[in-house]
Amino acid sequence: MTDNQNRGRDLFVEPYDQCTLSLFSHVISGIVGYAAGFAVLWLFYHQTVFSLFAALAFVPAAIVMRIGASKKKRMTNLLRQFQNFLDSLVVSLQSGRTELGSIESAAEDLALMYSEKADIVKEARLIVQKFNNRQKIGEALADFAERCGLEDIKVFAEVYSAIEGKGEKTREIVARTQKILADKIEIEAEIKTIISGAANELNIIVVIPVIMVAIMGFMGGELMAGLFTTAGGHIVATISIIVFIGAYLLGKKMSNIDV
Repeated sequence: MTDNQNRGRDLFVEPYDQCTLSLFSHVISGIVGYAAGFAVLWLFYHQTVFSLFAALAFVPAAIVMRIGASKKKRMTNLLRQFQNFLDSLVVSLQSGRTELGSIESAAEDLALMYSEKADIVKEARLIVQKFNNRQKIGEALADFAERCGLEDIKVFAEVYSAIEGKGEKTREIVARTQKILADKIEIEAEIKTIISGAANELNIIVVIPVIMVAIMGFMGGELMAGLFTTAGGHIVATISIIVFIGAYLLGKKMSNIDV
């Protein structure tokens, strides 16, 4: 079987709105969520049996958070890969290659930079395949943009569709668009770096109350006994956990800014 035939079999790109994590990753996420839930509940209630059962509620939450983080990471990687795709595409176009030849060259460059399994490599080869099946490059790019949902790719697809097949103007406009998008992506990356710093601070702040409760629980003596042995103490602990979770979710929402 030739290399081209092998590549043709691997052109399927997993839907960007679906989770690509393995069952093992889900299991690990569930175990981590359960362990964290049990630890927090036991620290607040000092009721082992209750904590063992109530911690099960943390399992689906941990899995959902892991899936969300995985999708976000995939989109971040795809955007960076797309930026490299544009860089390679512009260089090839300016060297005199055809539009299709430039995309093929970009696919080869990206396969060396990442791997044949990288999303952008599969997408680039899929564009070439669709062109060979009599579909315009602009239409293939538009389909790519619609499936991934990234605004920068959508903008490039719209620009390319408008100027496709216009010779030297195509090269000039693609190069200009690539420069604008590269600057935009770089600014977005800087903003996301600042936001991620705030998110890390939030994670640290969230851990502090748990540590304080743990210290007071083990060193507080009779001061904390009422919290762990009376109905009123359990109500206070429950309210504290609700406020604790609410504050964390609010902080995540405030730090999750789209740029």
